[in-house]
Amino acid sequence: MKQPVKSKRKKIGSARFEVQMDVQFLGLTPEGIEIEGMGVVRNLSMRGALIETCALVKTDDHLTLFLTLPNQAELLEMPAVAIRWVVRRHQLGVEFLKLDRHTSRKLMRYLSGIHNAARAQRKVG
Repeated sequence: MKQPVKSKRKKIGSARFEVQMDVQFLGLTPEGIEIEGMGVVRNLSMRGALIETCALVKTDDHLTLFLTLPNQAELLEMPAVAIRWVVRRHQLGVEFLKLDRHTSRKLMRYLSGIHNAARAQRKVG
C-alpha cells in the first residue's frame, strides 16, 4: 500500500515569518499590576509572536497588543495575548489566545503576502 505524499510546503497557519514591526502593549500581571510597554516583533505567526522589549514582564502576564502592520494606517489590536516565555535579552514569546474574525483575516492576509513574496523570490533566485 502506498504512503500518502507529504507536502513540503509549510501551512501559513502554523508557519513563523521573520518580520520587524513596532508593537505597543498594555496588560496585567496575575497580581493585578498594570503593564505598559513597546517593542519590536521579530517573528510572527497566526498563533503567536517573538517580541523584543525592555518592559519588565513575566510568564503568564496577559497583554493586549497593538501592532503596526506595514503600509496600513490602523493598528491591529489583539486583546487576548499570554506571555509563554521570557529570556534575559528581553525577548518574549507570546501566544494569541483568541483573535476576532476581523483581526484574524487581516493577519492572515499580511502573512500570506509575506509567504507569496518569499515563494516568488525563490522561483526567481
